[in-house]
Amino acid sequence: MGKKTIILILIVLIAALALVVGYYVSDSPNDENRETLSVSTEGPIPLSDIIKDVETGSYYEGYDNETLKWMKSLGDKSVFSGNGTFVVMSPYDASKLRSEYVTDAYITEEFRCTVLESHSLGNVTYPKDVILVEDVEYLRENITYFDV
Repeated sequence: MGKKTIILILIVLIAALALVVGYYVSDSPNDENRETLSVSTEGPIPLSDIIKDVETGSYYEGYDNETLKWMKSLGDKSVFSGNGTFVVMSPYDASKLRSEYVTDAYITEEFRCTVLESHSLGNVTYPKDVILVEDVEYLRENITYFDV
């Protein structure tokens, strides 16, 4: 093998390595924009049901009209409820979380996601933040058993 052949092989290997590194850097989610959230396993609930509840429930009296307009603009989405939050996501992302209804425990799920937008329902009896997310990655569940 001549020097030219070895140099050519090295150039091809370096180019291939650069392509592989470039692919992984551009394809991996940016961890800066990812957050860990916790929600109840009692879901998903159609966003339209949450909107109807906000419009008619006395405990949401005085809700923020702009937030409700924004929620209506999101279309066919799924919602999981958290502690003081409604987490809105696509049905595909919602399918990554477990849905469990139990009577003797409270189960929450932790997941990582990209938060796209967050709005408040305003100064209501039980304030809630409405958080739109994508790229859900299930992490774990936490079970709290009730004393019976």
